[in-house]
Amino acid sequence: MGYQSRKRGYKSRRERFDYTVRNTRIIFIFLSLGMAVWVFKNRLDWWAWLKTYFY
Repeated sequence: MGYQSRKRGYKSRRERFDYTVRNTRIIFIFLSLGMAVWVFKNRLDWWAWLKTYFY
């Protein structure tokens, strides 16, 4: 069986799209987790800020 070097690194459009979607989901998940931690850590400051306008 012959070796075809030109086909070795080929990825179809679908494979490239799937790779991009997977990476985008991973980035979105970690950004969401980071934002949740940041909001949780600053919840008292935000609560105090809201109380100044609605208390």
